[in-house]
Amino acid sequence: MNQFTTLFPALVFIIAFFGSGKDFILATQALMAVMTGQVIYEKFSKGKVNTKLFYAWVAVILLGSLTVLFRDPIFLQWKLSIINWLFAAIIIGNHLLKRPPLMKYIMIGADNAFEGMTDKNWAFISLLWGFIFLFQGTINLYFMFFTSLTTWVNFKFFGILFINLITATITTIYLFQQGKIDLEKKT
Repeated sequence: MNQFTTLFPALVFIIAFFGSGKDFILATQALMAVMTGQVIYEKFSKGKVNTKLFYAWVAVILLGSLTVLFRDPIFLQWKLSIINWLFAAIIIGNHLLKRPPLMKYIMIGADNAFEGMTDKNWAFISLLWGFIFLFQGTINLYFMFFTSLTTWVNFKFFGILFINLITATITTIYLFQQGKIDLEKKT
């Protein structure tokens, strides 16, 4: 799933939210419709749905439906924490169980391009992302309970995007510092 596909539903949500005069219910319905369209498109065009997209879609449909039904944004607001904590638990739990580092396999082809990377290096990257997901899920609680809905929407889009860009930059710098890059290899 490319970055545009990941960001598109959030962008539609932001446009619907601010374009409708901050109608969270309408924005939630738009988000549910866009993600359902993405799932249907992937199923028919690729034959299967990306796992990350599928789980995000299930969470959006369940929590979004509760948000629309009870006309309360809290249900959809919890999605960010739940999904991030789930990712953190998988990544950190995988490390605690002394299994091979997940990011080595998630970043398909990176292991071939960065020959100098050891499992210890990949474990560092995995734990970095695991703790970032844990942080995002936790900081979301502050924005949910102690700020306005508009501030939460801005944090959800711009704050999380900023945190992920910083983490991706750190990951990229670390990969280039620790691994001998071989751009000639096919990924």
